[in-house]
Amino acid sequence: METGILFVVLLAAFFHATWNAVVKSSGDHLVSIAGLQLACGIIAACLIPFVEFPEKESWPYLFASALLHSAYYIALSEAYRSGDFSQAYPVARGTAPIIVALWGVFFLNEVLTTSGMVALAGVITGIMIFATRRLGQVMKDKRAMLSALITSVFIAAYTLVDGIGGRLSGGVSGYVVWLAVFDMIPILIYTFAVRSMGVIVPIVKDWKRNLVGAVMAFGSYWIVVWAMSQASIPLVSALRETSIIIAALIGAFYFKEPSGKRRIVASIIICCAIVLLAIENH
Repeated sequence: METGILFVVLLAAFFHATWNAVVKSSGDHLVSIAGLQLACGIIAACLIPFVEFPEKESWPYLFASALLHSAYYIALSEAYRSGDFSQAYPVARGTAPIIVALWGVFFLNEVLTTSGMVALAGVITGIMIFATRRLGQVMKDKRAMLSALITSVFIAAYTLVDGIGGRLSGGVSGYVVWLAVFDMIPILIYTFAVRSMGVIVPIVKDWKRNLVGAVMAFGSYWIVVWAMSQASIPLVSALRETSIIIAALIGAFYFKEPSGKRRIVASIIICCAIVLLAIENH
């Protein structure tokens, strides 16, 4: 991977962890995500005249990705509602590359090498460190861990879909812009359905927070989809997940969440395992 691509993917990782922290710091995580995606969609709509129209082969992937992203947002909001940021984020993001790798083993007849098995063991070890906490938090942690793991499934799914869709689109910029436009529709419909039209007030009230988060989210994913069109999808996906270390640091030092040092160690273990897996696949 070229140095320039490596740098921008790491920048995307920082943006990604930060916009998630913006969501976590809000009162209603689902409403915050809906507001952020609305802002993303508006920004993207303004850019439509300046980007290429995606090739027709990529449109099924665009529609599928929009639905998968919405499911991801819903699962993510539940993970943040029931768990700490430094727990939910690393588990969700760290498990996704392993799911992608296992998909290759079971459905594409790929072989899991010794390095792959070590990487899998590393992620499982990291997750177990997150899962073990004082007994009084067992039930809460179960809900948080389950939500985070469900989130990881959708992350793996849309990563694979967008990696292919971006390459078929004829231009990554057009693909990402149209994806952001479509992304906002299902999550807004769902949020209005479960929270009523009253969510308009907090969304408008928090427009500055939503705009900042949207710029980081939109920029982050634009970088990643572009990078996946230029380099190995597993390698880009794995490097982007270095954001889990950033998230652990934010949780420990900004949110003052418990078990901060242990979670930072667990995040580093997971991150190293992901990079090992990516190098093996590359």
